[in-house]
Amino acid sequence: MEDASEFMALMNIYNKYPAEELIIHPRVQKDFYKNTPDLQAFARAADISRIPVCYNGDIFSVEDYERFTERFPGTDRVMTGRGVLKDPSLARKLRGGRGADKEELRRFHDILYAGYCEEMSGDRTILYKMKELWTYLAPLFSDSKKYAKKIKKAEKCIVYEQIIEDFFAETEVQP
Repeated sequence: MEDASEFMALMNIYNKYPAEELIIHPRVQKDFYKNTPDLQAFARAADISRIPVCYNGDIFSVEDYERFTERFPGTDRVMTGRGVLKDPSLARKLRGGRGADKEELRRFHDILYAGYCEEMSGDRTILYKMKELWTYLAPLFSDSKKYAKKIKKAEKCIVYEQIIEDFFAETEVQP
């Protein structure tokens, strides 16, 4: 939790038990998503793990993935987490496919938003999730700053929905 060196003792415990996969997010708790993942700690843990490991940390692009796999060719499992929020087509791009177009990004947004509206109650709770999404997603679009600011200020879902209509009508996906 506080020092990466603690992880080796945990690895000795993990290695005593059967598991299909061990997901390693090489940061200490106080880092949250700040700082960079400790790739030295990941390397040490992956070397001694008897369990197949999955890497989790800062894979936001094809280039990030390629850098990681070049350094760790024996690790064939990665989590993309926030990378998929930044680019919902990331998994497809990692397999050589195309990036998402505006219509696909709109569908991604609408499905996520509808799911939050169905599962959560209250505009504030729903908008908290959507505002977080837009901190990742907005940079995919040209001229997104003014809309990102409006989204951040929205306090009612009805207002947010109009901002999103305008956003998708007036912005384009950056190349």
